[in-house]
Amino acid sequence: IKSVLALVILYQILNRFHNKKYSHFRYLQYFNWNFKLYDIILTLRGEKMGFIAIQIGLILFAYLVGSIPNGLWIGKVFLKIDLREHGSKNIGASNALRVMGLKLGILTFALDALKGALPIIIVRILKATIELTTNVVILDQAYDYEIIFGVVAVLGHTFPLFNHFKGGKAVASSAGIVLTLTPIAGILCIITYIVTVILTKYASLGSTFAALTVFAAAFIEFSIRGLLLEQLFVLIVYTMMILFIFYRHRENYKRLLKGTENKMSFTKKKA
Repeated sequence: IKSVLALVILYQILNRFHNKKYSHFRYLQYFNWNFKLYDIILTLRGEKMGFIAIQIGLILFAYLVGSIPNGLWIGKVFLKIDLREHGSKNIGASNALRVMGLKLGILTFALDALKGALPIIIVRILKATIELTTNVVILDQAYDYEIIFGVVAVLGHTFPLFNHFKGGKAVASSAGIVLTLTPIAGILCIITYIVTVILTKYASLGSTFAALTVFAAAFIEFSIRGLLLEQLFVLIVYTMMILFIFYRHRENYKRLLKGTENKMSFTKKKA
């Protein structure tokens, strides 16, 4: 690209000079103007490529952060147990709460939620400091796709590199995204989860109703604030996340229908 631009500029200069349309002074002005344009083009191209590289790096970072098996290492560090051998054998927050007790279960949930929140927080910091852009225009409407970085972390949590691609069920890490983008919906979903689990003792039902609460609360909030069209991309991604959570709980639903689903227990596992 640099070579092509240089040849084009050189051709234009020589052609004009040959036709004697410009004096030596105007020739120099034309020369300087062309090379200023050349510098601007290269600068813009460099910034764009730099931003693309940053976003690719953020995607890789999000996946690796999402891949950290918090429930697994917390169980081994604090209780000397392998969470994969207890309860539902899942390394997510619900099984951690069931097997390791309230305190360690909450710690697991908090760290898993941070997975979804951290990439978005970093993106927002970069947007404020180096003017990183995360906008895409669809049908003349601009949408912010910063949520995608959180979704990549959720995929890392669900299919973790560091645990043979066998991870959680996307609930806690998704909650981190919701708490970051729509805090009111995030708080309501946590309350819904807690109330449902207390009443039914089933974490799968808590996750299901909490996911539905997120969509309803976000939809109502965006409608009241007049941001429904602007935040349509977020609602669509929320819907996909909810469907993914339902899919990850399909075996739980089968056990619920059979009456064999594991109930929550808040007693701490003995070392």
